[in-house]
Amino acid sequence: MKASRYNFFFPYEPDDSRLIAYNSLSNALAIIDKIKHNELQQYIDSGIEISDIELVNNLKAGGFLISAERNELDVIKLRMLKSRYNTNALGLTIVPTADCCFRCLYCYEKDVIKPIYMTPEVEDAIVNLAESYIRVITSFRVNWYGGEPLMNIGSVERLSRRLMEMCERHNVAYHADMVTNGYLLTREIAQLLVELKVSSLQITLDGCEDVHNERRPHTDGSGTFSVILSNLIASKDILPDVSLRINVDKSNITAGGDISKIIDEHGLKGKVQPYLGRVMDEKHENASCFDSCGFSREEFKYFSEFTDTDMYMRHYPIAMKNYCGADYLNSYVIGADGKLYKCWLDIGDDARCTGSLIDGVDANESLYMSYLLNDPTVDEDCNECKLLPVCMGGCPHKRIIKNEGTCSTFKFVLADLLKVITRNLKLQKDLGSGVGCDCADCGCE
Repeated sequence: MKASRYNFFFPYEPDDSRLIAYNSLSNALAIIDKIKHNELQQYIDSGIEISDIELVNNLKAGGFLISAERNELDVIKLRMLKSRYNTNALGLTIVPTADCCFRCLYCYEKDVIKPIYMTPEVEDAIVNLAESYIRVITSFRVNWYGGEPLMNIGSVERLSRRLMEMCERHNVAYHADMVTNGYLLTREIAQLLVELKVSSLQITLDGCEDVHNERRPHTDGSGTFSVILSNLIASKDILPDVSLRINVDKSNITAGGDISKIIDEHGLKGKVQPYLGRVMDEKHENASCFDSCGFSREEFKYFSEFTDTDMYMRHYPIAMKNYCGADYLNSYVIGADGKLYKCWLDIGDDARCTGSLIDGVDANESLYMSYLLNDPTVDEDCNECKLLPVCMGGCPHKRIIKNEGTCSTFKFVLADLLKVITRNLKLQKDLGSGVGCDCADCGCE
């Protein structure tokens, strides 16, 4: 046996006789007595056998001890390839319009916002694309994106009904999500989205009214906060799950707390799940943006102060297989004009277009290959990182287009995060053998 290269051990409490044990590949979380940990360390350093068989069995069960012949990097790579090239599912990010009713200060699409609306020809082409996969897949997921998708609710409804009927006919599970600014999300539209099987929404509020309105104004310059909030309140009993994104930089660091209070005041807690998003520097003033470390600290502080246990547990570090749709074979981003992309950060940039549903021309094969052959297991920095299983190299767009890494926020707050999670799971109990893992609670695989 040998120790996993993905083991982490952190002090549990000052002057405590125990350590927190976490493995980023198995996702096991446990508490180990320092005496037991010393036995493990002696075995690793000097080969001195561990006499406690129960301890050995628990270490093996949690993936802390593994077979001497096992190459964990190969395990990660195989898992990545199996997921990336799996053909049982199809994912489409569909942009019904390149237009938007907002002019957000930090929008990465601000240079490509155009009054382009999806035509019946493009809708038909999307249905034809889905039909070419429908007989060999078991799951089909659509993400409605923009621009602002609700500015072309007609295409959303027509395509949804056609795709839903197709999936029902072929016994394929259908799922849909939407990223919307929420300005047009009236109760009537919310009811329609539920009917169209949109099971989750992402909406953004950037703080209290004055702060949000400055950062996310309407095209006519007016504020948008009150309309979004009124829409959420009016539809809270019928809304699908809402992830409320709070985009932060150094100019609005109190936004998380402000939004949490607003949610409580208006009875939205439980229906609306807030979280922080990091404003990146692509279309924004660099000096106001957090780096990865600074953002991770702000994010940890926010969740520590303003979220409940259930929400906090959603941030338990879980191993990924591949990062996103950009590095997944059966995933397409479809612009309102029928152009194809691998990443939604590329929308509207002809230099990053990888094809078209209308003219059938393939384009930029080298970029397409770069996304699908992106392999963090051969990257010199990533393959030495103990957090590779939960990061998988970060955003492929950043790695490929900007030639820079995007380390997971876990890198900077892992110890603090796991301490809080361990307390929430009430693992302070004496675990007898010195190591324990309650899979039903910690989510280990």
